[in-house]
Amino acid sequence: MRNVHPAILPGSRAAIAVALGIGAAGAGAATRYALDYAPDTEQMRVQLCVDAAASRREFRLHRGGAAFVADLEREHGAIERVDDAGWRAADWRAGECLSYVARVGAVANSRDHDIGSRVGGTLLVAPQQWLLRAGDEAAEVRVTLPPGYAFAPPWTPSGEREPRRYVVTPTPFSWAALVAIGRFEETKLDMPGGSVRLAVLGETTPAQRDTLQQWVRRALAATASGYGELPLPQTQVVLLPGKGCGDKVVGFGQSLRGQGNAVHIRVDPAATLEQLDADWTAVHEFSHWAHPYLGDDGAWLAEGLASYWQNVLRARGGLMTPRRAWQQLDAGFARGRGAAVVDLTLAELSDAMHARRAYYAVYWSGAAYWLDVDVTLRRDSGGALSVDEALKRFHACCLARKREWGAAEFVEKLDGLIGSDVFRTRYREYAQRRGFPPLDTLYERLGLRHDDGGKLQTVDAADAGIRDAIMRRR
Repeated sequence: MRNVHPAILPGSRAAIAVALGIGAAGAGAATRYALDYAPDTEQMRVQLCVDAAASRREFRLHRGGAAFVADLEREHGAIERVDDAGWRAADWRAGECLSYVARVGAVANSRDHDIGSRVGGTLLVAPQQWLLRAGDEAAEVRVTLPPGYAFAPPWTPSGEREPRRYVVTPTPFSWAALVAIGRFEETKLDMPGGSVRLAVLGETTPAQRDTLQQWVRRALAATASGYGELPLPQTQVVLLPGKGCGDKVVGFGQSLRGQGNAVHIRVDPAATLEQLDADWTAVHEFSHWAHPYLGDDGAWLAEGLASYWQNVLRARGGLMTPRRAWQQLDAGFARGRGAAVVDLTLAELSDAMHARRAYYAVYWSGAAYWLDVDVTLRRDSGGALSVDEALKRFHACCLARKREWGAAEFVEKLDGLIGSDVFRTRYREYAQRRGFPPLDTLYERLGLRHDDGGKLQTVDAADAGIRDAIMRRR
């Protein structure tokens, strides 16, 4: 449910040796890290070496990160503390190194779960809080693990053999990221268009892990039905033990974009596959992979797409019938309508969504936008164009760029890719609308009608073919 960038809401000594290569300022420069983790003290010994010489070199963490660093020493000369997250070194020599202790256990004890937490004996820690950054180029990572320990970052794997190798994509410090360190199982799931590294935390039985893996695979397959493959070639999924409210077997989900793309979901490990398949959370979160970060004012677009696709893609993937998917969409629109706000435009409400707790109004107004655009594109093009096709073309040209897109910039790009003006025209209409968008005309053309008991039924209508095409099994 949460698409997280800036934080928004819910014995014996073993070693973890990690080496990262991050390009620093200057052509051909590289940074290397060696990390040595001691489970008994929950501290990471870090050595950081930078190849390029510089008259002044800066090292930074996310704000407040200095609280988690101790015993910082420079190989040659002095290093000056600048603020609560940065240091500066003059006359840096080529190949010189720093060493320090990262108190990752203290990061895990943070009261902010976007910075750190614990799942049994496993630490979940934000790397921005303890891994000093010396530049803004892509990082090459090598990880050597002791027997029995796992290290699961959101970084992109670049090799299969030990020691493990990764590429780290630099992103703004405020984009949330979490690394898991501890004893748990991680499995690679190969899917059309990409692979997913699934980490299951907490105490689980082999049978439970098999059920959870099947659920994730089925949700990923449904997500791939958006336009034939997963939106991203390498992603991470982390399952944490827990339950939702009442009898819900899934508690919450969040999409994190820092240093890669990850989805974290709290789920009851004892749930059956049938119970898990009936939940929308996984497909909702995976749908966020199809769009870039759109900022707070674009949250209605981002959450709207995920809310629309959580039903569409589950129907296409065979996790529920098309009629049931339309009924679920209709129920969401009813929740949005019931929570409608008239004193702010949708763009204003999106920006204030967390302060106003206006999630239903924002999410489902956004879902109405994507349905409206999808139907219009299909009708005007005779079925040649759709939201699927526009996002597929965006994926091909632009999705891999790790930057924030303005909401208006994003829809303008989608229109440009398919030779349309539908995205931006509807965007202007919806962004300035107060209250929930009217859907009566759209429902009539699609043949969506409520019976005497208020249940949504499908009937023959002008755009019934479009209605059926949207939800058709892929």
